[in-house]
Amino acid sequence: MQWIRESCGKEIAHATGGDAARGALLAAIAANESGGCREAYRFSPANHQKLLALLRGEQSDSGGLTRAQLEKRLGIAAERERTALLKKLAGRHGQTQLAGYHTVVWNVPLEALTDKALHFELAARRLEELCREFELDPATQPLEVGRLWNGEDGNQLRSGVYAWRLGVRMRLWSELPQ
Repeated sequence: MQWIRESCGKEIAHATGGDAARGALLAAIAANESGGCREAYRFSPANHQKLLALLRGEQSDSGGLTRAQLEKRLGIAAERERTALLKKLAGRHGQTQLAGYHTVVWNVPLEALTDKALHFELAARRLEELCREFELDPATQPLEVGRLWNGEDGNQLRSGVYAWRLGVRMRLWSELPQ
């Protein structure tokens, strides 16, 4: 957690407006997801299937993303480029492993997910969206928020371990000197 504090502490504090609970939660998520690696990337087959289903018209939206929005972002002429971009949008990027397709909904470039300052602002935004959608308070229900953050690719057992690690890392974060 010391590494996260040294490498991202200022960005986390800025993105969360200094809110200690939200800061500890985002720092713990970064530790769980990437160890704080700004360039971290993981392809998500589950997200890829959701995006393909959206393109086929089998669902109306995916995490707030509509077919029209996705088609507009994928409006590249060559099929190879379109396929590669779809895989990047399905992937999880940056310190907190945000899904690439969120950038379409938020109307920001995909590269924002690996920009340290922007990443944590977007992560704080995603945190607020999850808390609002599921009526959770990150100060009193951080493990539930963590399960949702991890939930796209996680099974029940893995989600439990993830939440346990999150709790430990949040405690360690709060014990570090500012």
